[in-house]
Amino acid sequence: MTISRLSQFSFDLILNTFPETKKIWIAYSGGMDSSVLLHMVFSNREKIGKSFGVVYVDHGIQEDSLGWGDFCKTQCDYYGLCFTKININEKVPKGSSIEAWAREKRYELIGQVMNKNDLLFTAHHQDDQVETFFLQALRGAGPRGLSSMPLFKDITNAIHVRPLLNYSRSELKFYAKEKKLSWQEDSSNTDTKFDRNYLRNKVIPAFEKRWPSYRKTISRLIVHQQECASLMSEIGLQDLKIVSHKKQLNLNMLRDLSVARQKNIIFIWLQKLQIETPNSKHINQIISDLINTKSDNANCINWRTVEIRKYKNLLYAYKRTHKNIDNINLKWDISRPLKIMDEILIAKTQIGNGLSKKSIENKNIRVQYRIGGEKLRLNNTTKSKTVKQLFQERGVLPWERDSFPMIYVNGVLIAIPGICIDIDYAAADDEPSWKIVWSGYEKAIES
Repeated sequence: MTISRLSQFSFDLILNTFPETKKIWIAYSGGMDSSVLLHMVFSNREKIGKSFGVVYVDHGIQEDSLGWGDFCKTQCDYYGLCFTKININEKVPKGSSIEAWAREKRYELIGQVMNKNDLLFTAHHQDDQVETFFLQALRGAGPRGLSSMPLFKDITNAIHVRPLLNYSRSELKFYAKEKKLSWQEDSSNTDTKFDRNYLRNKVIPAFEKRWPSYRKTISRLIVHQQECASLMSEIGLQDLKIVSHKKQLNLNMLRDLSVARQKNIIFIWLQKLQIETPNSKHINQIISDLINTKSDNANCINWRTVEIRKYKNLLYAYKRTHKNIDNINLKWDISRPLKIMDEILIAKTQIGNGLSKKSIENKNIRVQYRIGGEKLRLNNTTKSKTVKQLFQERGVLPWERDSFPMIYVNGVLIAIPGICIDIDYAAADDEPSWKIVWSGYEKAIES
């Protein structure tokens, strides 16, 4: 080659796919790959005709990262491009993969500086794609995992674009030398304790000696997997419409389908709910312990913050922010909102059909969870009912009952938001009252 293929690169496909885009961001690390991408975008800036921003994320993991940030800023100053540096000041959570954590955190933070319809360009290339395929294969991934990295992907507030996926690392290096670019070498790329580096430095060189054209072959295989995954998604969305009941799944309808389609529906369902999808172990547990079992026991399949449960022939999925629910006893100034376990309790002023203002005036108002045996009297003609009975009658989901807030006055249970008010504290039709609204009510009630 006398002129690199990348010198002929056109951004037309990307620009035609996203005509509403006003700004393009380039993820820049200072390494060779992103230096090539930055130069390509800069060289085509007039043809592209958009505003640009360059973003560097300092993970704080390596000693050299501060110097890399300075290098990136110097390069952007040279190109006349706006530079943004983001620092990650968190430590890697215990037991987490450094690579996976850093990747997720990087995109999360970059998304926060972007606006709707912005594009984020990253310099992933064909070698990265092939490495991703091998890593997914070694993890036993299905077609979705083996699809590796897509050209376009939705992220928070924007679209992630990988313009260089069809170009090899050697082509990028040729372009970098052709254009006499400067870049920083990351010494951690030779650290084979990381799976990708081990694959890149130890396995693939031997692989390439035996199969020199492996990149093209694997790339073709990836396209087949992408087509298969696309077909699975298309069928899954059609099936999901049939078996959906609001945000839940109808178990009777699910059981009429093959296990393969059940698995596919679960994956699509959780994706649409923006809940982390399960691995094969958990998805098999959902199939065997929740869907295809005659047992009515309230089993729960969970991973990280996700819980999957069944109740009255429906399958529910939740993203939990708290592993354990501790009992609470909170004093409440009823005129102000009260935050409880990421939900809000609010009292709104109205006339009638609520909690009598007069009955609780100047009294000690507190909010607690149930302990057991609590009762409320709903009218003058019937006996008191236990909270357990009231929850059953109103369809409060069993796993939500212990975290349903209840209102106490001077140590006496007087109301449960959205459920009932004790007759002694209920407002008359023409009496000023408080309407108690709890933001977690809808998700706590069966569909």
